Amino acid sequence: MKTYRYTLQPYKGRNTRYTCPQCGCKDVFVRYIDTNTGEHLAEDVGRCNREQQCGYHKPPPKGNTNIEYRNPKKQIQQPNIYHTTNQPINQSTSQLKAIFKNSLCCYPQNGLAQYIYHTYGWQAMERVLDAYRIGSHTDGSTIFWQIDAQQRIRSGKVIQYDAQTGHRIKGTDTPPVRWVHSLHKLQGFTLHQCFFGEHLLKGNRRLPIAIAESEKTAAIASIRMPQYLWLATGGIRNLSAEKCSVLEGRQIILFPDAGAWDYWHSIATQIRKCSISHVLQHHTDGSDIADYL
Repeated sequence: MKTYRYTLQPYKGRNTRYTCPQCGCKDVFVRYIDTNTGEHLAEDVGRCNREQQCGYHKPPPKGNTNIEYRNPKKQIQQPNIYHTTNQPINQSTSQLKAIFKNSLCCYPQNGLAQYIYHTYGWQAMERVLDAYRIGSHTDGSTIFWQIDAQQRIRSGKVIQYDAQTGHRIKGTDTPPVRWVHSLHKLQGFTLHQCFFGEHLLKGNRRLPIAIAESEKTAAIASIRMPQYLWLATGGIRNLSAEKCSVLEGRQIILFPDAGAWDYWHSIATQIRKCSISHVLQHHTDGSDIADYL
């Protein structure tokens, strides 16, 4: 196995992430270290984790030496989030894009991001956050952005999670589910939902589609069952044959939550190339497939 003189510092807590010298965001800059000494290189030598919004990357100087450095590349094809059609869904599109862009940071305060990190490791967390474009709200909540197959941002669902258990935080004054367009009081906004993860369809044409109800379930299942491209409806009643038209020609398997099997089965009969998992068919405890992974 090849070893490298210089490598990006592994994540070991918030104190191993720094302020980016270009965009100025805190806790997003990863510095290079010298593996021979364990010391950091210069303060501006490193990579910003906000690759789409900032893109700053200054590698260690090579000069005329044969010293190599590790420069990890993303394996998941990146969707062009900022592409829009000539007829945007809402007049508030530009505002929504700005909010989206600014949300892709602050993961040390993001409860779900920290749960994924502590449970599955840094690389899995980084891959999931990047692929699904998961954002952070100012109170540490997770933002599940809905971006459609045409790369248009529909809105973002805001949910609080416990960093230790990965469960929703309940019993507080904060509503269990909030929406970005409501929190920011976007004028003239009409919500048109799509699948969570729908923006990944174009870059993953060969994978069969797996559909869960919860966005968190889809994110975690993408780590544990990567043989599928995982999407989420965001609600039991949000599955419909019309919404699945964007999946035309793809092999689809539904993973309904406990108690939702009959309803989802009725929808599955209306969709070509669609099957349904029987794992939770006879369960009534409200569990989902993530509880069995």
